[in-house]
Amino acid sequence: MVVVMIEEGSRLILVDSEYFLISLGIAVLIVTPVLLHIVAAIQTLLLRIGAKNRKGIGTTVQVIGYSIAPCIFAGFAIPSLSFLCAVYGSILLIIGLKEVHGVSLERAFLISIIPAIIVFGYLFGGILALNSLVA
Repeated sequence: MVVVMIEEGSRLILVDSEYFLISLGIAVLIVTPVLLHIVAAIQTLLLRIGAKNRKGIGTTVQVIGYSIAPCIFAGFAIPSLSFLCAVYGSILLIIGLKEVHGVSLERAFLISIIPAIIVFGYLFGGILALNSLVA
């Protein structure tokens, strides 16, 4: 929640939102926990398919939570930085799933594609940043 507070706070300051505190509160206190657990549920379903000796959903939530740490800088209006944060977070998610759930690196990559696209591509703006860099 702290990562999202700093990321969204920096983004909202840059766009000069008149509803700064309300927007920040909704993002941090409502949207973040809900989306974290939805993505963790999706990740757990994918782990159920691809990992035989997986750990529980709590460890999956922790892996996702720790992997978003680089996105603390994603709120700044610098596309290359946002894209780098998204890529680094995706790598942390893959390695975290590999280590915690005991799957191969290739399997961890395949299992984490959909959650990584949701979290790092859409929620933290990695896809938008990539589009800005390519254009």
